Amino acid sequence: MPVAETHPERAAGAMPSRLSRRSVLTLGGGVVFGSVLAGCGGLPWSGSDSGGSGSLQLLNSNWGQLYNDAMKKIGTAYESSHKDVSIDWTFSEDWQAKLLTQIGGDTPPDATYTNWVAQASLAADKTFLELDGYLEDAGLGRDDFVSSMYDTSVWDNHVYALPGGADYLVLFWSKDLYRDAGLDPDQPPRTADELIEHSKVILQKESNGNIARLGYSPTAADFIQWAFLFGGSFYDDHSQQVTANDPANVQALEWMYDYVKLLDVNKLTAFTQLPDYSSPGNPFATKKSAYLLTGFWAYDALDKYAPKLDYGVTFWPTQHGTPQERSNYLIQGWMYAIPSNSKSPDDAWKFMKYAFVDEAAQMGYKTLNGPCYLKSFPAFLTGLTTQVGQENRIARYLDVFTQTGQAGSKYWPVMPVNSYYYDQIIAGYDQVMRAKMTPKEMLDQVTDRVQAKLKSGS
Repeated sequence: MPVAETHPERAAGAMPSRLSRRSVLTLGGGVVFGSVLAGCGGLPWSGSDSGGSGSLQLLNSNWGQLYNDAMKKIGTAYESSHKDVSIDWTFSEDWQAKLLTQIGGDTPPDATYTNWVAQASLAADKTFLELDGYLEDAGLGRDDFVSSMYDTSVWDNHVYALPGGADYLVLFWSKDLYRDAGLDPDQPPRTADELIEHSKVILQKESNGNIARLGYSPTAADFIQWAFLFGGSFYDDHSQQVTANDPANVQALEWMYDYVKLLDVNKLTAFTQLPDYSSPGNPFATKKSAYLLTGFWAYDALDKYAPKLDYGVTFWPTQHGTPQERSNYLIQGWMYAIPSNSKSPDDAWKFMKYAFVDEAAQMGYKTLNGPCYLKSFPAFLTGLTTQVGQENRIARYLDVFTQTGQAGSKYWPVMPVNSYYYDQIIAGYDQVMRAKMTPKEMLDQVTDRVQAKLKSGS
């Protein structure tokens, strides 16, 4: 059965995971996204009149009115250059259930949102059309896209979705807090160990052990990224073996446990109940927290709630701090696919190519997504810089995001039980941090459980 939608930045667990762009738009209200919507007026997007007529039905996940309205701009721009086409959007919080219901009733959307969690199950069930022929006719292949997003779209050697948007997560650091802690404000951590070393200097506790000032705040979702950065893997495609207990994964989790033990998991959990960076009085704005691991969309919230904070943006630290290690960055996001019984597959493809290839740059900065079509990156960077403003604190760092997207190649395993696998890792992380299991015990258990579920086909 198709899996439920999750997101690495919204994963369950005792300690909050990374705040996603979608959460920012929902929690931040109109203020957070106002400048982006203002920049969407005028519909400057271009596109060729390439035929097609009638109404195209599009199904998308529901991330709130502000984001949905931004996505609608894509359809409006398409309509402006395709006069005989109208775009009808449906935004659904349970998009998978709606998709399967529509397919079962022979009233499918012409094209649909899908994501890294759902894609393998849906493709394995032949829910979507193969896109190989469309890509070949368009002269498109793996080298044209962020590799991890393309690979996530492949099942059984066929492409079943077109990469749409992705999250390029990087490290924001507070230069002000670095100065307060006696650290060089222009020297952020480059390596995993430097991140912990700096965090130890920054850390301040009250007499009762409560955390008053914090450096790095680890999450369950971070473990997956650290495992890749430590050289680990979670699945062997050739042998179809689950490898959660890869020695490098164990090493990464032990490294995280040692740091959380220093903080005290209960004190850390209490500290992370403070407002997030998209809310007033948040610890990053008030210099109680040194780091944010998030995407470029954070600039708008920071402009509102931390307007005077001196911060910088750098790459997520790697094990040894080398540029080559950035290929181990985990890149995840969403795609668009064509249901197998779509009534207008050719027209659906034309729209998808327009939105996520031809106009991928504008799709990216106008909807606060990282585009996946590599040739769009220069225009995306230029447009995003214009939208943000040259004088904005983040402007000088925006290429860190695009370089992260270009470098990252890791992705969560493409397998029908990947949602179950992910949930087991998240739950197991909490067990480890609370010293109820050792890292190896937990990862051995997850390996056995997921392998058994994969074998059973349930």
